[in-house]
Amino acid sequence: MARLRVLHIASWYPSEAHGTLGNFVQRHVEASAERVDAEVWYVARGKSRIAERTHRGVKERIAYASGRLPWFVQVTRTLLRMAKHQARPDAIHLHVLYPAGIAARLLARRWGVPLIATEHWTVYHRDQRAKLPAWRRLAIRWAGRGLDRLCPVTSQLGESLRDFGIHAPVHVVPNVVDTTLFKIAPRTAPPVLLHISSLVDEQKNVTGLIECFGLAIDQLPAGTTLHIIGDGDPAPHAATAERLGLSDRILTGGEIPLAEVAERMAAASAVLLFSRFENFPCVIPEAWAAGTPVVVTDVGGIREHVPVWGTTDAAPERGACVASEDAAAFVQALLDTLEAATDRSAMRRYAEARFSVAAIGAAFEAVYTEIIDRG
Repeated sequence: MARLRVLHIASWYPSEAHGTLGNFVQRHVEASAERVDAEVWYVARGKSRIAERTHRGVKERIAYASGRLPWFVQVTRTLLRMAKHQARPDAIHLHVLYPAGIAARLLARRWGVPLIATEHWTVYHRDQRAKLPAWRRLAIRWAGRGLDRLCPVTSQLGESLRDFGIHAPVHVVPNVVDTTLFKIAPRTAPPVLLHISSLVDEQKNVTGLIECFGLAIDQLPAGTTLHIIGDGDPAPHAATAERLGLSDRILTGGEIPLAEVAERMAAASAVLLFSRFENFPCVIPEAWAAGTPVVVTDVGGIREHVPVWGTTDAAPERGACVASEDAAAFVQALLDTLEAATDRSAMRRYAEARFSVAAIGAAFEAVYTEIIDRG
């Protein structure tokens, strides 16, 4: 039987304008390409042109656009122009409802094909919605009303989207991990604690994490260090470490290649996040694929996979999560996790079963097939 043809329309995607924006979207598209013929369209800011390539089985068409029109209007017009000579796909898969959602709904209607959406954005959570201007909320809701299926990365995000006013049937498909890249390897000694993120303090609360490390340092194994890495600006966090007298125990750095991320995760004793809001960050299942436990905060959909610290007498499994901003609980959960006899192979099996390319590709194929078969 011929493979399904799925057109992915992305609101976020890596490009020359921003090399890491939406890299988790790219991984979802590549996972789908294991089972279907996948093409992705994305509009980025830049001098007008279209760049095309085939990468890991995915045909990418990235249009660069500029102009004085509001950006969502520019994105909509550009995507509709790209569709003029496009053969009808079997389905459209939208990744992030804004700003590409209006064009995706119009094209699904034009071609008479199902519209599926994956959502990652934290802005739908009740405490974050004030960031959205009214006109943007209207645009998102209009796009959302055209969905045949909504695939949030966590159940909790699905609930937030429903509360926001998007009522399509939900099928949770989490973020994907390349388990051929993230693998178990020997750990370093003395222990290394690892934080990898955008380094944006408003969300990731890196300052709070550094303060937690300072509280824990006398109880941690001798020589333990904290490495803080990301695609944001590490300078403010280096300054915080210096202000707190922790410069000799905290290393900060900028963006590193994904292969190096995998190496560092495997070598770490734990991966740490002290976030104020999230959905389900990719670094958590990446850590598990490398056999490394996590200590994180109980925000977004994290508790769907990470045990809440203190709710069981058993040793932490895969790590633990605590309330956001609760430094004392975070420190104790970290100490407990480091002392626990964690099963690295069990963590990896958990990641492979739920977040691997094979698992996510099969999940998306099942969604596409069900909706297309229903007509």
